[in-house]
Amino acid sequence: MNKAIITGASGFLGSHIIKIMMDKGMSVHALLRESSSLRNLPDECEFARVDFMNPDSMAEAIADADMIVHAAGATSAASQEEFDRANALVTKNILTARERYASNALFIFVSSQAASGPTGNGPVTDYGRSKLLGEFAVRDTDNWVILRPPAIFGPGDPASTPVMKLALKGIFVSPLINGKGFCLVYVRDLARLIADLPDYSDAVGKTLEPSYGKLFSWKDFHRILEEAAGRRILHIRIPPFLVRAAGFMSEALASAAGTASFFSRDKCRELLAAEWPIEDGLTNMLTGWEPSIPVEEAIKNTFDWIREGS
Repeated sequence: MNKAIITGASGFLGSHIIKIMMDKGMSVHALLRESSSLRNLPDECEFARVDFMNPDSMAEAIADADMIVHAAGATSAASQEEFDRANALVTKNILTARERYASNALFIFVSSQAASGPTGNGPVTDYGRSKLLGEFAVRDTDNWVILRPPAIFGPGDPASTPVMKLALKGIFVSPLINGKGFCLVYVRDLARLIADLPDYSDAVGKTLEPSYGKLFSWKDFHRILEEAAGRRILHIRIPPFLVRAAGFMSEALASAAGTASFFSRDKCRELLAAEWPIEDGLTNMLTGWEPSIPVEEAIKNTFDWIREGS
């Protein structure tokens, strides 16, 4: 396995994947939009600016690739149509480019647990539906692995940084709900799995859901934050109707500003879910993968990154 192509290289997960791949001695080539930043891209990493709406624009970049990791995607959009274009149509276009110019390349699609939904019976958000459409496009081809990670956290995560910074100041805010909770995966562990997948032929054609293998309630997560921060943290619990109201206000403000809101009423459906499904150990059985460090240590690493100036 030599030439690896990655999308989303300028993002949170993508930057960790690239580092691990380069540490393994792989030749990594990033596909970037014209507007994508190079801030998270190592100087040694080759890159190409492409138009993800035009498969032929990727021809030179992906020629003779052995592996394509599609980790790019939109987590906020103004409509289902925008989500579908960013997360499903782009996936289909990259698959078309693979068919034309790198037909033997292993295709790894980073989907989301949102595609299965909180109960495992289907997505409940526009984002989850768009990721599921992307999965359908992947399954219509050969030589692929689909990953459905749950909430990804770790150093460099822009989504969780405000929550972590507030926790370091002694405050944690969560929904007031009962239930077993949600799944987590540490970004460095997920990136390691992705980089190692070409070594595990039994994973081809499978959908994997790597995580810590347990559910975390909001009370559990509060305890973990306190342990990792080494201090007491006030836990403020917000009733669900106020969470939904906050989502509505966030949407309204974003609409007035002409932008897309990440925190929306749509997103609240996932946030307020009481119990997400857990994989039955398939990832470990096929690859031997398991979390490298306890969640408390992983959260501490994230806190250290923030203290160092993020």
